[in-house]
Amino acid sequence: MRNNSLLLILLFIVSLNVSAQISVTDTGLKQGKNELNITMSDGTELATDIYLPEKKGRVPVILVRTPYDKASEEWMGNALKDLGIAAVVQDCRGKFRSGGNFVPFVNERSDGLETLRWIRKQSWSDGKIAGRGGSYVGYTQWAISDSLDFMTPLLTGARLYDLFYPDSLFSLHLAFIWGFLNDSQTMNSIPAEKLAASFKILPLGAADDSTFKDTPFITDWLQHQSFDKYWKDFDYRGIARAPFISIAGWYDIFLKAQIDDFEALNSSDNGGRLIIGPWCHGNPAEKNNYGGTGKTGDLSMLFEYEKDFLAGKRISLKPPLKDKKYNLFIMERNEYVGSDVWPPRETSFVPYYLGPGNQLIPDTQRHDGYYQYVYDPADPFPSIGGTILGEGVGPARQNANTGRQDQAFFITTSIEEPLTLLGPVTATLWVSGNTPCTDFIVEIQDVFPDGKIINIQEGGARVRFKGEGPQKEEISVWATGYQLNKGHRLRMIIASSWFPRYARNLNTCEPVLTAEKMMKASQKIWYGRKTPSSINLPVYKPNVALK
Repeated sequence: MRNNSLLLILLFIVSLNVSAQISVTDTGLKQGKNELNITMSDGTELATDIYLPEKKGRVPVILVRTPYDKASEEWMGNALKDLGIAAVVQDCRGKFRSGGNFVPFVNERSDGLETLRWIRKQSWSDGKIAGRGGSYVGYTQWAISDSLDFMTPLLTGARLYDLFYPDSLFSLHLAFIWGFLNDSQTMNSIPAEKLAASFKILPLGAADDSTFKDTPFITDWLQHQSFDKYWKDFDYRGIARAPFISIAGWYDIFLKAQIDDFEALNSSDNGGRLIIGPWCHGNPAEKNNYGGTGKTGDLSMLFEYEKDFLAGKRISLKPPLKDKKYNLFIMERNEYVGSDVWPPRETSFVPYYLGPGNQLIPDTQRHDGYYQYVYDPADPFPSIGGTILGEGVGPARQNANTGRQDQAFFITTSIEEPLTLLGPVTATLWVSGNTPCTDFIVEIQDVFPDGKIINIQEGGARVRFKGEGPQKEEISVWATGYQLNKGHRLRMIIASSWFPRYARNLNTCEPVLTAEKMMKASQKIWYGRKTPSSINLPVYKPNVALK
């Protein structure tokens, strides 16, 4: 990965609820760009750019709060000046020109609410405020989502525990890269080789000192492995009251959390829409335009919907989208499916069972058996692409991993008709091992007729063994919208690491912060009538009409 690529990717997160009174006025502001400081209740000054339109009188506002330099959003202020909409762009506390110390997540709610109150007191504000932005900038919207009038969270999430510990696995690559690069007033420049070396330092609690400098918030993330008060203090899932359009990506690090964020608000009548497209959090390893923007749409479409809302227009999703609550892009079929429910009514869950001879088939086997491999944390199974942050993410060729012995793989026969997957994927595995605890990672892949293997989706779980015999484990493989076309084959792999996407399990049950001792694990994956391990596929049949 290259440093310049990493610096383009970084966008996410949130804070505490502190009420305050502020009394800054808009005296002296002019049309166009105005640079000023807004003073928070504790005396901290937050650098803020105000872009006022040519239109006289009170106008609506788009608010952006960012840790990535407010100057990068000048294009937006210029684009709005002729549209009768003001833009307010603010450096987060402790970043770039703002005062105070930057501690990720912790001040975004209190600072955001104070900024909202300031805007609504100004003579040029009509009180209507829309939030915008992706990743961390999107999180600053969730932090104040009970007080915004409209928001457009992009590739982001409201519950950060689900980002750092999806399915109990620590997101090592994300935490270290983003944390090291952002632990300063601006952005740090750290050699890629040094970052990569940090992933293998043990214990992980010492890695920040060895790589960069002591980074207390990374230690906090490592220390709090469970969804405890630390994470709950800046969890904003379910608080939104305003209508919103949420855009997620099938290969994005926030995908699972973003779907859960949306589902948490599903029962409320807030006019929310969820769009999931073929996007990831960085530069994809395998280039694929999925039919071009005429098929996928463009992420800049959010700007148009924000303008429509602030202009008082009804929000109606435009082609190539369907005007439905859920807009779900199917990769390799290259079109959106609209649905009022998740997963769509046309989706049914079909188990494909593990069998002898590396078979992946729709029927269970009469005889029981198992596959065995040895997982060595000193030589972890490498992650290639997938739901990771940075360079070479998303769809990626998996062929380099096919020769490794620390995995079990299963494959279907050649597909005679397109197999469309649309919804959450899970695996039911019967497993056993010789260590007290370990990880199991599952990935599904598309094997092309020319032999190219592309990852579709992955997921995993941390497992504690209860005894010597096989035990049943349900594993989330996240969701996808993907079509395997005629002549392709579906391949499934099971391994015990996906590194450095996730931190290595050292197989000792020690806390991730302090674990140092490694144990090799002899893993068994069972199949058959008594132990029917399977991958459970969300098979979408488009000829079934919506009810």
